[in-house]
Amino acid sequence: MAASSILDSEATFVQQAEDAGLSQPWIEALRNNQLATFAKLSFAVTSPGVVATDEQVTRFLNTMRDGTAATIAELAAFKRLLFESQTLMMHNFKSVAKGDDAAPKRMAPPEREARLERQRQQLRGLDITGPLEPAHSLYDICNSMIEKNEVAYINPNRCLSRQQELMGSKPEKEIQLDATKTSLVVKEQQAHAEISISSDLALYQALQRRTLAMDLTGLASYEVMRKWIDRMFALYAQAPAPGFQRVTQAQLLRADRQAFVRLSEQFKGSLKSFAGAGKPLDPFLERMDSDMTVTYFMLPIPVSHATSASSGDKVDKDKKRPDGPAGNKGQPGANKFQKGSSKGTQKGSKGKKRDPVPQSLKGMHSRTPQGDPICFGYNLGSCKQGASCPRKHVCAVPGCYKSHPQTEHQ
Repeated sequence: MAASSILDSEATFVQQAEDAGLSQPWIEALRNNQLATFAKLSFAVTSPGVVATDEQVTRFLNTMRDGTAATIAELAAFKRLLFESQTLMMHNFKSVAKGDDAAPKRMAPPEREARLERQRQQLRGLDITGPLEPAHSLYDICNSMIEKNEVAYINPNRCLSRQQELMGSKPEKEIQLDATKTSLVVKEQQAHAEISISSDLALYQALQRRTLAMDLTGLASYEVMRKWIDRMFALYAQAPAPGFQRVTQAQLLRADRQAFVRLSEQFKGSLKSFAGAGKPLDPFLERMDSDMTVTYFMLPIPVSHATSASSGDKVDKDKKRPDGPAGNKGQPGANKFQKGSSKGTQKGSKGKKRDPVPQSLKGMHSRTPQGDPICFGYNLGSCKQGASCPRKHVCAVPGCYKSHPQTEHQ
């Protein structure tokens, strides 16, 4: 599969050659000689930075199509294409030397459209439109993994559809230091758009979009990745044994994250896929359903544990009350009409009663030991208020309360 960057994209090169006015026979001649990319053509006549003479260009074109002389218009179009190739290569060298790789490298639009068309032809039974069409930013995230050659976890709440991406707001601009740290430049903020995955359908569609994006960029094939996703949802939908509760969505998300952790630990090769070599992550994903470090998170939890965890939240709050069960052991609580009682004087105070816990967070705490309410959306990856949220963004696992969601609890 062709590389996704502009320098190595054949689809981008062909479109640029057509825009420059180069005729189709000359484009096919470049293809036949394996020179239909900016990276290869930039070194074909002279090295980048060295201007090619008319004699060098003419001699090169004569070798491409023996016996066919290029017209003045074709010669001018080819010289323009050669100049663009060498300029792009020099710019790439400078970017690498400066280390200007903070932002993910975006996939070239012609290359993306060419791959998407091939994917739709290969997966004819799947309608890759509407809620199943991945956002362009999702392709860029996968492409960034290939450029850096490291496996990274792609959270499902970042797997937007193209429709959701188009409805999003444009990132604001901010002043930053340039790569040399000597001058100021105005750049767009790297906004990380997120979606709600609280429902099972929204989560499944997000994982489907991630699967399609990884298939299109060459990280993993759609069949292998879908088999792993279907296996997780089969365990998620399986009826529990007596005395156990159903597998929660939080458990599924923990198993999904652990799968990528195992991929990063096991995979040590190159993430770039080559023709006939298959997708690089396929062999590891095929063994994922038998990896106990991953499937461990999908084990049903005994109901007694969930009940004790729920009651533990109430016990923790009772310990704070001087008139509660833990405050006066063996004595009844204060009368609700008595002056100075907790209900009469602390109406509306923090920690007075539990909040209803969502089904996917059953067994978790709803408040911190100090009585502050915990944000359920933050623990499920669906809170959009960020720092302005009135609830605490801490882990809801009993006894944890650290600054990470429940899905990332170790």
